[in-house]
Amino acid sequence: MYVEEVREIWRYRDLWWNLVTRELTVKYRRSVLGFFWSMLHPAVNTAVFTIVFAAVFQLSLRELVIYLLVGLQIWNFFAQSTALSSRCLVQNSQLIRKVYLPRAVFVAAIVTSQLINLGLGLLPVVVLIFWLGNGLNAAVLFLPVALLCAVLFTLGIGLMVAVVSVFFPDLMEAYQLLLMPWMYFTPVVYPLHIVPPQFLPLLKLNPMYYVVECFRQPLFPGTVPPLTDAALAAVCSVGIFFLGMTVFIKYQDELIYYL
Repeated sequence: MYVEEVREIWRYRDLWWNLVTRELTVKYRRSVLGFFWSMLHPAVNTAVFTIVFAAVFQLSLRELVIYLLVGLQIWNFFAQSTALSSRCLVQNSQLIRKVYLPRAVFVAAIVTSQLINLGLGLLPVVVLIFWLGNGLNAAVLFLPVALLCAVLFTLGIGLMVAVVSVFFPDLMEAYQLLLMPWMYFTPVVYPLHIVPPQFLPLLKLNPMYYVVECFRQPLFPGTVPPLTDAALAAVCSVGIFFLGMTVFIKYQDELIYYL
């Protein structure tokens, strides 16, 4: 079932890439700065959080900038991918009704386009790490594994919200509201050492905790994540991905009656 769905998406890889191109060109069509917005948004957010929290967190200004920027980049990839996925089937309803194509390709295209934005956004992060930090070390070799976990987790959530939003349109707005508290329930803009010990077990029930930490640690502070965290990130990501695929495949044939 899962293999057939992946094969079907691969058969339509030209459509997949055309959708990715459309996502990127439509977003920046009338923009003077174009892809630089992918770098500018996290940079501005980092500056705001640094000014607000520099006196609160027991981190140097140099450490705080890198910590926040890396966390915001991976969170923005997840949040924007899934938020856009929640609307993609409804927005492409006319195309879906007219011709046969694998519906999951729309979610895959959104995640791919946001992955490209993430790659562009990481360029200034690497520059800052060399400028403000001590450069990169061998721990960065773990980054592709962490990125794969983030992509699988994002795809899983994206597939679920995409299909459920067709049946329950209010979910599109409800999910947008959920993302903000979810971010603050994840150590994106605050370091773990400020969390009271009694709340740490609750924080670690959040699967995005492991995804974010495993992505951030190879870049800041430049260490390989603990084996337990890496294993939990992998288990959560693969589990959510297959859950999302299962839900999507089960209900995708009924979508046409609600679009």
